[in-house]
Amino acid sequence: MSANNPCFLRSGRLIIIVIIILAECLTGRSMASENEDSLTFIDVNAGKVYAQVGTGHFAAIDTETGLVVWSFQDKHLQLFTKAVFSSDAVFVAATRTNSTSELIRLDLATGKVIWRMPVEGLGGNASPVLCADEVLEPDYWHKTVSAFNALTGKKDWTTESQPFLFLYPPAVFDDKALFLVAEKSAPESKQFLISMSCGDGRPGKTLPVQVEGVSRTPVLLYKESVVILSGYDRMRGTSLVATKISDGGQLWSASIPEEIARFTPTIQNKFLVAGAASLWLVDLDTGKVSLHEALPTPTVPIAAENGLVFSSRAGKIIEARELPSGKLRWSAKLKGRISSNIAVTDSRVYVKTGEAQLASLKMTGEVDRYFQIDRSGSAPH
Repeated sequence: MSANNPCFLRSGRLIIIVIIILAECLTGRSMASENEDSLTFIDVNAGKVYAQVGTGHFAAIDTETGLVVWSFQDKHLQLFTKAVFSSDAVFVAATRTNSTSELIRLDLATGKVIWRMPVEGLGGNASPVLCADEVLEPDYWHKTVSAFNALTGKKDWTTESQPFLFLYPPAVFDDKALFLVAEKSAPESKQFLISMSCGDGRPGKTLPVQVEGVSRTPVLLYKESVVILSGYDRMRGTSLVATKISDGGQLWSASIPEEIARFTPTIQNKFLVAGAASLWLVDLDTGKVSLHEALPTPTVPIAAENGLVFSSRAGKIIEARELPSGKLRWSAKLKGRISSNIAVTDSRVYVKTGEAQLASLKMTGEVDRYFQIDRSGSAPH
């Protein structure tokens, strides 16, 4: 395993990997970007689209009317991560205009700020993770994780004293977080799958594993008994390892000659669906590649729902393909350049075009409406 930490710098190849990871973080692809030509995140929850609609500006938009339900804005903030939701709150992390960052809880109905807490080292795949009554957030540079009380924002625990480097995000199972970690003293040779109690941060079962490289999505839960571990090495591509949670036994391993875990892979039925320059389907029962199809141009992060996988090409086109065949179901050309990930519900597909326009498509591929997002709203108090 390699990471952007001084103890990893043991060869020229590893130094190259570290430089690539650093450069990717600074491009804004793993977080939102104020550049209109770069990607920002959108999320759909309970009939609303949540999106960054400008620098330091986060809004909830009604999916039927396109009206801004509420708006949170702070001139000292810049970029937002993907959001995560509870029954009454939305949690999102954001960078500030200086070197600091914040983790923020907003009221789901009104957008009112419930609490804001400073965090360090925001970068990589840094979206908050909810586990039990805690909100997990990483320090990307030091490979530690902190847990904040979801109700109060109080920092309840951190992994700083643990002898491991924590790769983020974890997979959540009941009230535990499953992390891929590396021993600080020997990060390339001693790796483990560790179960952490989200309530108090106590480590539980620790199982030895081995994965090549560093992934933006190191652990995915499959069937509540198996995790899919992934790592990326610039020379080898993406390595996948299916591991039993009970004893760490390896069920299968696979190698993909591209970086796929960075682009938010998802699990649909028994398939891992992932891709950027290509669409990949991996059968999670066997580790065999079920589908590999080159995409016409590099795509925004794919989305999969209702037996379909959604990708983009040429900046303005969204395509839907059937799973697991990869057969093209439909293709739709949009008015503007795609500037977000693709968000999918049971009946609609949403994507941002430009900085403040939301496109809504039916599951048939028909573009039924464009919403111009009103960005004049002020932060609620």
